[in-house]
Amino acid sequence: MPHAALKALLRASHAVPAAWLALATGLAAPLPAHADTTARNAPVYTGNYIVRWRDSSQTVDNTRMRNVEANTGLALSVRRPMAAALQLMSVADARGDNPEAVAARLRQDPRIADAVPDRWLRLHDTIPNDPEFAANQTYMGPPSQVVGGANLPRAWDRSRGSSGVVIAVVDTGYLPHPDLVARLVPGYDFINTTSVSNDGDGRDGDPIAPGDFVAAGTTCPDGSGPASSTWHGTRVASVLGAATNNATGIAGVDWSARIQPVRVSGRCGALLSDTVDGMRWAGGLAVPGVPANPTPARVVNISLGGGTCSSIEQQAVNDLAAAGVVVVAATGNNAGPVAAPADCSGVIAVTAHANDGENASFANIGSQVTISAPGGGCGNSRVAIINGVATCTTPGGQSFIRTLSDSGQTTANGFTITFSQGTSFAAPMVSGVVAMMFAVNASLTPAQVMTGLKNSARPHPAGTFCTASANAGKCGAGLLDADGALTAAANPAATTQPPADTGGGGGGGGGGAFTLWSGALLLWIGIAGFATRRRINR
Repeated sequence: MPHAALKALLRASHAVPAAWLALATGLAAPLPAHADTTARNAPVYTGNYIVRWRDSSQTVDNTRMRNVEANTGLALSVRRPMAAALQLMSVADARGDNPEAVAARLRQDPRIADAVPDRWLRLHDTIPNDPEFAANQTYMGPPSQVVGGANLPRAWDRSRGSSGVVIAVVDTGYLPHPDLVARLVPGYDFINTTSVSNDGDGRDGDPIAPGDFVAAGTTCPDGSGPASSTWHGTRVASVLGAATNNATGIAGVDWSARIQPVRVSGRCGALLSDTVDGMRWAGGLAVPGVPANPTPARVVNISLGGGTCSSIEQQAVNDLAAAGVVVVAATGNNAGPVAAPADCSGVIAVTAHANDGENASFANIGSQVTISAPGGGCGNSRVAIINGVATCTTPGGQSFIRTLSDSGQTTANGFTITFSQGTSFAAPMVSGVVAMMFAVNASLTPAQVMTGLKNSARPHPAGTFCTASANAGKCGAGLLDADGALTAAANPAATTQPPADTGGGGGGGGGGAFTLWSGALLLWIGIAGFATRRRINR
């Protein structure tokens, strides 16, 4: 669909909430209604019954059983004794009543104290029916399946999120992908400069992505040249919240939270000035000349960055934390130090690991890292040069994250599902889990969220890059464990909010362009970074 047509359609949707809902209904498979907490799956019975006699006897008393049969019409036979003075019995019923009715008839006999049907119990591992989940999203599964798995099926038995929680994606905007659009709430486009916005205008209420391609003959401020559109914001948003259990496409981390697109990045990247305003607005803080956010986010995901944390970024993080908003940021993909805003105090800084649980060779690390989450790639110790070719020696090769995207190289051309890599896609894994933590316990503070994530993290696998003594404290508390995080959210540890950090003097982030973390050359970045690390660590 041409961008002008998309913008016209989305303008109408922002102006009229009903139109927004119509758009969502027309373009996406409907989301399942929130589960009725009183509804249960139909039980599957075995045909046997657990019986307690009124006299607590466990002897096989044929006379007593014949008397029960005469009274109830139910023929009993003992299969085996059980603990707590119970017996497992088979029951023959000529009337053919359902098992609950048979148990009720048994309980009416004066010789029987209690009787319940024996039934099958299910493992509590919620498995969504999205076809990509089983085929290509093993990184979301339990560690027994994939060492680096986020352990989401167990977590989904505790919570699948809440529509009352909003996650802001501060990025390139979004496309109305049919496996995502129904999850969205109106956002905002904060790109002030038309040469960056690529949509012919400045700030407005249309955060739809026109494409961030760099045309031939154009040189960006960082010296880079022509590039295709990344559809980065759509890819990031789909990780944390693609429509799930709708038998379509991919599964998202959080099934219910609403997603707010906040557009700050366009041609050549994002300006710090636009990004800080977008962060503040996302969390419900005032921005001059911009309408108040009607649905402020509890979680702000930032999968872009550069330089070091400036006082301006740190103040934004501090003010958001004071408002109860959690900021989650990707650490970066150049095998170097943690990039702003992930290196700001109070930010949940997310590095990435491959499916085998080892830190990805491209992922930035440092003392500011909070946690590691699946982000694809190849583990540091698995990167090698074989016959002059960069090679990932992990059995099965590199890991990838499945994301929603578009096939257009410049403007949108057709919705797709694609393979992605980077800390950009590790961060929304954590953002989705944080949103579910708020669904479990809405009163959590940002400090309690961070503590819960750290305390529930699984250790980095033994013998890998992050467990080497030279790298101690550089890869965060461990691997994201969604089930453990939700358990921690239900019973949070008492925490004291740390003193507000006023940030550094500006570093490399002040006013410069933020770079989107692209997965195109991550293995080569990892090769160079790993070689450097090996020289340093020898």
